[in-house]
Amino acid sequence: MRTMRITLSKGAAVGAAALLGITVLAGCSSSDSSNEETTTSETTSEESMDGGSQMLPPVIVEPGQTEASAKVGDFIDIVVEEIVGTTIATDNPEILKISQAYDDGSAVFNPGAEALAPGTAIITVTTPDNESYDITVTVTE
Repeated sequence: MRTMRITLSKGAAVGAAALLGITVLAGCSSSDSSNEETTTSETTSEESMDGGSQMLPPVIVEPGQTEASAKVGDFIDIVVEEIVGTTIATDNPEILKISQAYDDGSAVFNPGAEALAPGTAIITVTTPDNESYDITVTVTE
């Protein structure tokens, strides 16, 4: 019975500490920033309802995958084993806008593409050892 009372006391102490932390954080915020956050949220919601731009996650193409589907406006991220030295090309630049892999010194980015228009395009991936493979991408509205 004594162990149970200690456990409850510890649980109550943890809960009280968490509540105190939330209260302190809430007390530190100013009313101006609260209004700004509300305005920003309302603007974002309005933009979404009006068809404004919204960042969507990319379509991920894993190694060995030979087909992918995307919608106009989607970004396609092609995961490759060796980023540096891998290049990509498309047979239909009207459907897909290609982005080569690169290293900006602080991060390394996979090759990819942006879906521009409905249709089908083939992305040819060429590895640093000159081997290549194709990915057929179908883009819909």
